[in-house]
Amino acid sequence: MPDRITKRPFLAAIGCPTAGWRLLRAEQESVTPALEWRFWVGAEVHRQAQRQLGEGRELIRTPVDRAVAETAAALNLSDSLLFEATFQSGPFVARADALRRDGTDWELIEVKSGKVPEQLDKLNAEYVDDLSYTAFVAGAAGLGISRCVLMLINRDYRLDGAEPLLTEIDLSEVVRSRAQEFADVAPEIAMILLGEVEPPGALKFVCRSCEFFTTCVGAGIADPLFDIPRLLEKKFETLKPYGRISALPSGVGLTPIQERVVRVSQSRSPELDQQVLGQLSLVAWPAYYLDFEGIGPALPWFAEAEPYEQMPFQFSIHRVDGPGSVPVHSAYLALNAGDWRQELCQQLLDDLGDRGSIVVYSGYEKGVLNYLMRTVPGEKGRLEAVASRLFDLEPVVRNGYCHPGFHGKSSIKAVLPAMALGHSYDDLAVRGGDDASAIFALMRIGKYDGTADSRHRADLLRYCAMDTMAMIKVHEALVGLMR
Repeated sequence: MPDRITKRPFLAAIGCPTAGWRLLRAEQESVTPALEWRFWVGAEVHRQAQRQLGEGRELIRTPVDRAVAETAAALNLSDSLLFEATFQSGPFVARADALRRDGTDWELIEVKSGKVPEQLDKLNAEYVDDLSYTAFVAGAAGLGISRCVLMLINRDYRLDGAEPLLTEIDLSEVVRSRAQEFADVAPEIAMILLGEVEPPGALKFVCRSCEFFTTCVGAGIADPLFDIPRLLEKKFETLKPYGRISALPSGVGLTPIQERVVRVSQSRSPELDQQVLGQLSLVAWPAYYLDFEGIGPALPWFAEAEPYEQMPFQFSIHRVDGPGSVPVHSAYLALNAGDWRQELCQQLLDDLGDRGSIVVYSGYEKGVLNYLMRTVPGEKGRLEAVASRLFDLEPVVRNGYCHPGFHGKSSIKAVLPAMALGHSYDDLAVRGGDDASAIFALMRIGKYDGTADSRHRADLLRYCAMDTMAMIKVHEALVGLMR
């Protein structure tokens, strides 16, 4: 039976007590490559933050009782900067990334690996809540807090440049207000989270991204309301009493695209638009099916790159000379070290030739080509010619064919199993772009030994090749639907 409450279940309980109760008792989540990379980035940004803040004393983190006691003792010493200070008030436990002495009080500092938004009113609300929870617990434990500061990655930072990596943002006013809100509801949340009985679930908008949805209020529901594309919270609240798509009546004020998804889900019959499918006749042969994988490191790898600037590290191309022809595959995957962008660009241009459509799925590939035009300016002309040959297959699927198996989505992974039976990503070691990016990044920092590195490279090549082969299968299926 848990007797302490940490930040994550508390904040989850603000939106849904059931999710908070379950999180407090959940087994440790499996560490995917994407999660491992996120942990590494977070730890590295914290190390850089400590360097930027200056020399300070790092406190122990575990066990909690000792960490709390050491923090209490350190506050009475002469240190002006403390890292990883732990506080407990009642059952609530929080850890401050840094405390900076300000007279008899302290500045509370939270470090995040996100980038400063262009407009502060677009600041991630989760960052504010994280800092507010720590302020609530530390304040309740007796810490005098003069300011509440958030440190984020500086948009203007460049590798080896003059700008500091992190920027401090004073959020004292909004954090104090939010921390008081947390203090007001804390007794009720503690009673719920520490109770033996799981609180009953209730369908809410936050369920759309909840890891427990399919085992909670979504259990046994094959047609949840969240299958409706672009469903906003205000509209969700009006539909919530119906519980699922199959129970929706007509005339509930949906957009044409949403209405089509609802019709198809209720009838279990696909709908198609021959006029939209007719756009496939614009594909000129030979057709090249192209997919990039990219990485946006928080801490730039190249001198001119911005934090989180997306850059391609891999591509797959399947060339099909005509309808029914056997695809010919080519691929590129960057080495772990050095700047690969010129080499990638050169092989890309050689493999794509100078005629025929280049079939892609979404606007991502156009963005990558624009990136290469900026970073490999000597090939701008040839890259512009490549960009002029692009044919985006995704809008044809989204607007021309709606299948109940898509569940309101149009991503290649959503549509492939429904359009090409027997084809899916299920048997691959890498099944998503986030993991692909993370694996390459982890290889880049030397996380894997030689054997593991070779295995991961093979997995990345298979994954990217599946993306372009999936496009071929979807394209063929769409052509088969044309009259």
